[in-house]
Amino acid sequence: MSSNRSLGAMALLMAGILAVFGWGLVAPFAYEPVGPRAFPMLTAVLIAFCGIVLLIGGGNDTEAVSRRTMTGIVMLTVTLLIYAVIFERLGYVPSTFLMSGIVARIFGASWIQATLSGAVLSVGSYLLFDRGLDVVLPAGILGGLF
Repeated sequence: MSSNRSLGAMALLMAGILAVFGWGLVAPFAYEPVGPRAFPMLTAVLIAFCGIVLLIGGGNDTEAVSRRTMTGIVMLTVTLLIYAVIFERLGYVPSTFLMSGIVARIFGASWIQATLSGAVLSVGSYLLFDRGLDVVLPAGILGGLF
């Protein structure tokens, strides 16, 4: 089995697990228009679709990744794990600012570009979710600033 097909099978497995856990998410009262089940189910469908494409298409075996690429992948994974840990404590805006800035740096952005993109992405997406979609996000250390 090619590595692409293996990845497709793993994606289908992960989509199934996500769907099982996501289906059980029920809010005791409607505090958001979409509800907590929508995001994991939509994500599961997208992951399953990509897994099926990889299983059917297969493709050729890929070359081994370089040390630099593997370092970037590890750094992105660690950044995402840290983001998950600090998200509730710091709040959405500060943690997203830090995460997106670090990710921008990993992809080669300058410090100024990383800082600006982190600020625009964190504040802009917070306002979109909070004001536009009426989705409650943790305020964290910024309290009632927004």
